[in-house]
Amino acid sequence: MQATEVYKAKNKIRIVTAASLFDGHDAAINIMRRIIQASGAEVIHLGHDRSAEEVVNCAIEEDAQAIALTSYQGGHNEYFKYMHDLLKEKGCPHIKIFGGGGGVILPEEIKELHDYGITRIYSPDDGRSLGLQGMINDLLTQSDFPSGINLNGELNHIKTKDPKAIAKLISGAENNYEQYKTVFDEIKKLKQHVVTPVLGITGTGGAGKSSLVDEFVRRFLMDFEDKNIAIVSVDPSKRKTGGALLGDRIRMNSINSDRVYMRSLATRQSNLALSKHVQEAIDILKAADYDLIILETSGIGQSDTEITEFSDVSLYVMTPEYGAATQLEKIDMLDFADIIAVNKNDKKGAQDALRDVKKQYKRNHQLWEVEDEKLPVFGTIASQFNDPGMNRLYVEIMNLIGAKTESELKSSFEISDEMSEKIFIIPPKRVRYLAEISESNRKYDKWAREQSALAQKLYSLKESIDVLKAHANDDTTGALTTLENLYNEMEQNLDGANKKIIEGWNEKVEKYKKEVFSFHVRKKEIKIQTHTESLSHSQIPKITLPSYKAWGDILNWSLQENVPGEFPFTAGVYPFKRQGEDPTRMFAGEGGPERTNRRFHYVSLGLPAKRLSTAFDSVTLYGRDPEYRPDIYGKIGNAGVSICCLDDAKKLYSGFDLCNVKTSVSMTINGPAAMLTAFFMNAAIDQQCEVYIKENGLEKEVETKIEYIYSDKGVTRPTYQGELPEGNDGLGLMLLGVTGDQVLPLDVYNDIKAKAISQVRGTVQADILKEDQAQNTCIFSTEFALRLMGDMQQYFIENSIRNFYSVSISGYHIAEAGANPITQLALR
Repeated sequence: MQATEVYKAKNKIRIVTAASLFDGHDAAINIMRRIIQASGAEVIHLGHDRSAEEVVNCAIEEDAQAIALTSYQGGHNEYFKYMHDLLKEKGCPHIKIFGGGGGVILPEEIKELHDYGITRIYSPDDGRSLGLQGMINDLLTQSDFPSGINLNGELNHIKTKDPKAIAKLISGAENNYEQYKTVFDEIKKLKQHVVTPVLGITGTGGAGKSSLVDEFVRRFLMDFEDKNIAIVSVDPSKRKTGGALLGDRIRMNSINSDRVYMRSLATRQSNLALSKHVQEAIDILKAADYDLIILETSGIGQSDTEITEFSDVSLYVMTPEYGAATQLEKIDMLDFADIIAVNKNDKKGAQDALRDVKKQYKRNHQLWEVEDEKLPVFGTIASQFNDPGMNRLYVEIMNLIGAKTESELKSSFEISDEMSEKIFIIPPKRVRYLAEISESNRKYDKWAREQSALAQKLYSLKESIDVLKAHANDDTTGALTTLENLYNEMEQNLDGANKKIIEGWNEKVEKYKKEVFSFHVRKKEIKIQTHTESLSHSQIPKITLPSYKAWGDILNWSLQENVPGEFPFTAGVYPFKRQGEDPTRMFAGEGGPERTNRRFHYVSLGLPAKRLSTAFDSVTLYGRDPEYRPDIYGKIGNAGVSICCLDDAKKLYSGFDLCNVKTSVSMTINGPAAMLTAFFMNAAIDQQCEVYIKENGLEKEVETKIEYIYSDKGVTRPTYQGELPEGNDGLGLMLLGVTGDQVLPLDVYNDIKAKAISQVRGTVQADILKEDQAQNTCIFSTEFALRLMGDMQQYFIENSIRNFYSVSISGYHIAEAGANPITQLALR
């Protein structure tokens, strides 16, 4: 097959690539953006979890010719149309929109989107006929038009910080400087009387500069509520193709603010850390009256001193992994940088590295008498939330900016004396825990095989001894003695517990043949029928043990398989499944809580057990508040129920006694799992408070208290919208808008709470491990999310919550994410 020739662009093309917000299974965007880069375009890559407005704002700030977006989650019609409308609304209809979604976007939907104004949606047929490069060629051909031309009046909008005007001026400097030299001369005049400090940040690739910038911006926005900040981030261009990956925005989680402007630049030349038009970009941002400008270089190596020519304060970012101590003598920036950050301070040997860097800084600056603590060298972990080292670095930078410039940036950011230290989810000494699990399993399997083989030999000896005893005579006496001695000697190597397994085998078999099997769970005796009756009235055993006689077979099966409820628990942790509970899942989730509640009552009507399985909408899944304009996180209440508060949870499960032994609730949710679990638990507690109130005739007294609470607030009391469905007795609705502790004595409430949470049954399927491992699309950082899961489990342990599972990881999902069997075992 002949390779498709790569399209050669006439202009510098800039493309914004992203995947729609709630799409967790789309790897295609990474393939596409790599081909776009290799074809010579500059790609501003946003990655996953991006709203329509975020993508549009990025395209405008970056003055991109096009947006290329993949959408595999089914919300494509709304998403693409909303992007088109936003671009039009913000005065940038010239930015083209391209997209694809495999077979998810139907041919009639593609036509509808094309008719609406979307430039091109690629289908699987396009892939077959054009190939990947052919599709990219088509995208580049339609995006090959100049940017930064027809400058006309942008200077009139620059003081309002209009991102479209600023972006167009920067593109004019990059692409048509000579043509608009008079415009840039005017900009130089405008910025002469502006005091805007420039913080230059440089360092080697992979040092974590973008994460550090993101953390700096987050602190700046908290520190100064009325100040604006601009970022110019430079990444290297490929010498061979001219393309570039401008990927710093992937790490920028704090810039989605109207007080932040960011522009990514490609070097467009070899072996340099900065674009030759960086000065013009800085001048434009100074003329726009930004309060602080951050200039981040591409970080091409040890000599990035070029940054000092453009900045008032310079920061050099490095890692502990710089090699031998002599390598420090080669780093020019240790001479020129005002401040040095040894980032990724959680790496092995970080403290030694920090000490060596401080020593080298003293040598370079002849500061032999200065204490180490007073040197401008900081250990940071930018990837860690609220890192103490990052806090100290931020304050030092702001103080230095105040000292070296005439800016009015006086920081009031408070810091502590804590050192930057990684707080590990898994302690370093347990980093081999997966290997330990594997080794432990292999060791156990080997032991089980050896014990089973020994048991088989003992069985053979025992059978032989019994035969000889049955036919005993003078000729067999010697052989019998020899076999008995050998048996006694070998028996000493058989584990005592294994001996008991063999001795108790016949008793166990008989136990499962009886009509009723009795066992205890948490001191409660449970009796289960061991057989079910078929239509032909045959008695079919629920559990049948193998008909083994030989000890080796019995022991091997017991050690490796065994019955349910006994080690190694291959068939479950309980001897039998619960009786009287139909395993049918009652699945629902659409619209608001009342609508889904009606559906739950409809599907469970007349059934003894209520096994409610809840699906949440995208707005809930991503922890968004539906009261605010939700962008395109998915429609509110579409493909799942919308739940944003405790009252919603109360209405959702109203009429179902959540503490009844025949009621269980499954919730499938990722990031906000802890919050939804809290809603659920409190709904269950308040249900039992309601039961207590009715049993003790306290309805009028409680109603008076609630009326007083709402008259004092001056707001309307929440109610269940619409009529109650058949089967809903209103349980859980008495305390809408309040909680039990507001209307009952605290000691009474606490007793009810303790009992309720110990009885409530269900699970929350938190697939955060799968989402992180597969696509890194969590709404929280993995570290924070795992801590939250751990804290929940700790609370469950301390409060004897044994019937609700705080983490239920889908085996299918972690396998889909690429987990091997050992990882799957570790996560279960």
